[in-house]
Amino acid sequence: MSWMGTLLGGGVGFMLGGPIGAVLGVVLANRMGQAGGSALGQIEQKQSVFFTATFAMLGQLSKADGRVSESEIALVEQVMRDNLRLDAKARALAVDIFNQAKDAPAEFMDYATQFHGAFRRQPQMLVMLLELLTLLAFADGELHPEEDRLLSQAANLFGCQSDYARLKLKHGGVGDVPLEVHFKTLGCAPDASLSEVKRAYRRLAMKHHPDRVQADGLPPELLEAAEARFKEIQNAYDVVERHLKQSGTV
Repeated sequence: MSWMGTLLGGGVGFMLGGPIGAVLGVVLANRMGQAGGSALGQIEQKQSVFFTATFAMLGQLSKADGRVSESEIALVEQVMRDNLRLDAKARALAVDIFNQAKDAPAEFMDYATQFHGAFRRQPQMLVMLLELLTLLAFADGELHPEEDRLLSQAANLFGCQSDYARLKLKHGGVGDVPLEVHFKTLGCAPDASLSEVKRAYRRLAMKHHPDRVQADGLPPELLEAAEARFKEIQNAYDVVERHLKQSGTV
C-alpha cells in the first residue's frame, strides 16, 4: 500500500511528530475521527513529511499578504491540477492540509525547520521543496515581499540561496531564460570550461533523476515536479554546451 493509502486507511499524523505531524493529525482526525495508529516505513514517512510540508508551508505563504482570498485558493487548486497534476484524492488531501496549516499556530519556519531535519542530508530534496513553493508563490503573477522574505529564510536554512535566486528568475516571467540562469541551474560559474560543465551536469542528473528522488522520499504524487526539474537540468546543459562550443570555450 502507498503512503497515502496507509495514511487515509488509519492515520499517522501524530506519529510524525512536530508541527508537520500536528497539522496532518488534525486533518486525519477531521476526515476519519482518528489520528495515529498505522505504521509507515522509512521512505513512506519521508514521503508523508514532504507532501505535508509542501502544502502546509504553502498555506502559510498564502496568508503572507494579509489574507487568503477565494481567488487565491482557486489558483492554488489550479496549480495542483494543471502544474503538479495531482489526482483528485491527492488534491483533496493537499487542500485539507493547506486550509488547516494557514490557521494553525505553527509558523512557516516551524515547518521548514522540521523538513530540513528530515532531509538535511539530501540537498536535492531541499531544492525540490523550494522549487514547488516558488512556483506556487508566483502563481498569481507576482511575488509578494512577505512571501519573498519567508522563502529567503527557508533558502538560508536549507543552504540554497543561489538556487532561490535562480528560481525567482525562472518563475518571475522574465521571458526567455537568461544564459546565466542555465549556468546557475548547473551550479557552474559563467567562466566554467566545458569539461567542468559536463561533470556538474552528470552529478546533478544522477541526484535529480526522478527514480532517485522518489527513493529519497519524494511522494509519487509529486513526480511531475521531479520530471520537470530533470528536464530543466538537461535543457540547461544543452544550452550551455552549445554556447561554450560556439564561443570556442572547451
